[in-house]
Amino acid sequence: MTILALSTSSPALSIALVDGRQVLARHHELIGRGHAEALVPAIADLLAGRRADAIIVDIGPGSYTGIRIGIAAARALGLAWGVPVHGVSACALVAAQAFAADPALEAVLALIDAGRGQAAGAVVRRDLAVPLAGLVRTLAGATAVVGAGAALLPGAAPLHLDHPDAGFAGHVPPTALGPPAALYAGD
Repeated sequence: MTILALSTSSPALSIALVDGRQVLARHHELIGRGHAEALVPAIADLLAGRRADAIIVDIGPGSYTGIRIGIAAARALGLAWGVPVHGVSACALVAAQAFAADPALEAVLALIDAGRGQAAGAVVRRDLAVPLAGLVRTLAGATAVVGAGAALLPGAAPLHLDHPDAGFAGHVPPTALGPPAALYAGD
């Protein structure tokens, strides 16, 4: 089953076509702003005439506008193609990358840049089910830290500083997916 994965909640524009854990096509670049203008042409280029059997969209937390752009595009494509659309936490995508790199990890503190100099995140276990993400101001405990939000916290020694990457959507089990509804830090 092919899945189109979209992530626009961060400064990265990340799109992937995956089949299980195999990435068939991927576009991931830091664009800062401009997701609304760049998303649809990037999807068209990536798909090259193909269609997916389902869509997974990053629902946040992250950029308010970016989250809404991604969800709107995913819902529109899902409606046009007649395929299901599922939401995934930005923290799950950040954590999936860490678990793929190090299968020995049991849990990570996945942090995203929530804007205005704040980090948002949650402790994510291997099942990638993410509890409600909240603003994180300090690091507590011995959990490994991952994600771009770690750069905002003093003393963080992250395993990676990456933004959510749609290429890791195939690592997210169906039990960690939800509705395509925006999730903001502190919701």
